[in-house]
Amino acid sequence: MAARGWIERLDTVFSRDGGRFHYVQDALAAHADALRDWVDQGATILVCGSLQGMAPAVDAVIADALGSDAHEALRIAGRYRRDVY
Repeated sequence: MAARGWIERLDTVFSRDGGRFHYVQDALAAHADALRDWVDQGATILVCGSLQGMAPAVDAVIADALGSDAHEALRIAGRYRRDVY
């Protein structure tokens, strides 16, 4: 595990790359096991983007991957932060 405060992994998703439609929520769902591991190790989830499009879908994937109780606990602890517009 990398030292706290460092980005250990960065995945990029381009929704219209090469004519394919691939979204952030697709990438999160594909890596749900890694997401659970990161959260178990103390990760904070930061989401920035469209309130109308991306944010609800990403939120649903996170809740599905972690379970509703863990999802809510992250939010209450300030470890799930959203900057949506």
